[in-house]
Order: sequence, then structure tokens, then C-alpha cells
Amino acid sequence: MRLITKNSAFRSLFLCGVFNTTGSNLFALAFLIYASTYPNSKFYISLVALFMVIPTFFNAYMGYLADRTKDKKRALFMTSWIQTILFIGVAFAIEQHSFFVFLFCILVNLVDELLAMYKDGLELPIMQSRVSSDDIQPAYGLIQGASSLIGIVGKPVGLALLAILGNSFSMLALVNAGLYFISGIVLFESRKYLDIEVTKKPDGGKFHFSLKETLLQIIKVFKVEGTTSAISLIIIILIINFSINGILPLIDLAMVHHNPFGHNFGLAVTVFSLSFSLGVFISSFFMHDFFQKKNLSFILKLVLGLLILFSLFLMSFGLVSIALFFAIGYCFAKVNPKLTSIIFQIIPKEDLATIRGGISTFFATASSMGVLVFVALANLTGLSLTFYIIAFICFLALIGPTFINLFKKKSL
Repeated sequence: MRLITKNSAFRSLFLCGVFNTTGSNLFALAFLIYASTYPNSKFYISLVALFMVIPTFFNAYMGYLADRTKDKKRALFMTSWIQTILFIGVAFAIEQHSFFVFLFCILVNLVDELLAMYKDGLELPIMQSRVSSDDIQPAYGLIQGASSLIGIVGKPVGLALLAILGNSFSMLALVNAGLYFISGIVLFESRKYLDIEVTKKPDGGKFHFSLKETLLQIIKVFKVEGTTSAISLIIIILIINFSINGILPLIDLAMVHHNPFGHNFGLAVTVFSLSFSLGVFISSFFMHDFFQKKNLSFILKLVLGLLILFSLFLMSFGLVSIALFFAIGYCFAKVNPKLTSIIFQIIPKEDLATIRGGISTFFATASSMGVLVFVALANLTGLSLTFYIIAFICFLALIGPTFINLFKKKSL
């Protein structure tokens, strides 16, 4: 909290993020409810889900655009006001139920997500310049914690607000536009704290995304750890992202027949979701804990161990698995701030958003694949076997680096 009160640049970026995330969460929920009001609701809801995945693959490109933007502070508040105008347009159109209106709203949502990525890229070099290296982890812990809190309370608040507004999606779109407008005002008022100098790279203005180059940059980042090989750490993070995101929909399926709360499906799903979210939230606000001095390798291996136990216990020991899921959330929340701190140490501000965007795209792809693979496996082989497969994959990732080190020592 000291950062929020003492660091003006961080405070303005933090408040901007809170307004943006709140608006985004409110409208995402409202848009799903809006999709359900159409006659062929399954088709429209599926369309929303499909378009929500698409922005993930443009993270590196939006980072590139952010890196090549010279006046980052001006671009930040101008982007907020563009988002404001977009949602004012949605407010005027959304009450008319037609496929073209729905498509327009989806496209606005897509552009909004891309602009959010662009803004994130604009903020990175400002954070690197205005926040000391010792405060980077706590800073991103606060941002992550606020986002987690909004995720926890966003749905009930959004539903209540929609009811207060008489189920008017148009009014909710205006609320969202207002939140973006306020975030733009906050950034505009703090513009003198957001000015930084960035050297423009002479690359001819051409975007070039190479998977090989991205992997080399990721390896460079993870080499800073030193305790475990960079390749091993990359594989472990991929498997963790793959597993956690694959487990989330499997929990919903498991609660149908293995519910620790009897037949109350809604309560079970909510408790599991909250246990993970609360773990992330609490962890994010307590960065100066036992894990502060621990390296990334230790935290990742602990997460793997907890994932193994969770996968083995969920079907038979539901109440214990709730505690394990909280612990997974708590430990997993340490990864992103620590990783961001390492990236800030070694990547120049001129390339920060492009490389971070490439890394995000790389790991987000693994997350999306986890959902597809494990849901398909659960339908083909059964839920119990799928959880055993997850436990086995995590076990291999846990013991793999040890065997690699032993092999290297023998070969020497």
C-alpha cells in the first residue's frame, strides 16, 4: 500500500487498471447474459467464447505497437477515451436484437481487449522507469491482487447492478464507458509523472514475430534463476499453465457426481472457484512472506506438488482438495510478479512490451490447449483417468530436472 500512497506514477497506473478491469468484467458478464437472450442462445454464447480467445494471439503484436509508440503517456489516456467512445456506441446499439448488432458488440469487445493489451504494453516501460527494482514484485502483486478481488466480487456486483438498472444492457454499457472515461481523466491528470524517454529502434517499422526469437528471449529470462536449467523452467511453467487451466472446467464436471456438499452443485463450484481466487488475492497483497527470498524454481516445484495432490484427492477427498486449491492459488500468485521482476532486470524498455507480449502469448496458448485437451480426455477416457494423467504429467515435470542434472553430472 505504501507504493500507492508514495509513488504518483504507480498510483495513477494502478487506479487506471482498477477502473479498466472493473468495466471489462462488468461488461463481459452482461454480454454473456445478453447473448443468452437470443433465441439460439447456445450459438451466440459459443460465438462470444470464441472471440474472447482470439486477442490472446495478438499479444506480441500489440506489445510491438506499444514499444513503437513514442509518446506513451498521451497514448495511454487517448486509448481510454477511444474505449469510452466505443462503449457509448454499444449503448446506443445493444438494445436492438439482431445478428448484425450482436456482431458489432462482439467486434467492439474484441477491439477493447486489444486496446487493453496495448495499454498494458505502454505501461511496462513507465513501471520499469518509475518503480524501483525492489518494489516491482510488490507493485505487480498489488495489481494482481486488485484484479483478483474484482474477479471475485465482479459477478455478484455486476448482477446486482444490472438488476438495479432494470436489466438495461444499454445503461450498463454507459457505466462501462464512464469507467473508461474516468481512467483517462486519472491518467491525464497524472501525465507529468508518466513521461519517460525511450530510444526508437531503427527497424523500418516492420513487425516481425518469430517463435524462435521469443523462445530465445524466454530462455534468457529464465537463465537468471541459475538453480534449474532455463529449458526445464519453461517446460514446468508450460505444464503448470496447461494443467491449472485444464483443471478448472474439470472441477465443474467432477462436482456433478463427487460433490462434497451433497447435491448443491452451485455451492460446490462457487467454493472451489473462490478458494483459488482467494489464494491468489491474499498472496498478491503479502509479497513479503516466506516466498519472497525463494527462487522461481522452488515455487514452481511446490505448485507442481500441490497439483499432484489435488488431482489425486479431488474425487475422494473434496474438502481437503478445497484447501489444496487455495494453496495452489497462493503459490501460483507468486510466479507472475517474480517473473515480471526478472524481465524488468534484463530487457531494455525499448523491447519490453514486445517480449513480454510474446512470452504472454506463448504461455497463454498452453493455457488454452490445456482446456481443450483435458476436456476432450475427460469425455473420451473418463474423469478419474484424466485427473490421474494430470497428476502423472505434473510428477514427470517435478522429477524431470533432477534426472537431467544427474545425467549431466555423469556425462561430465
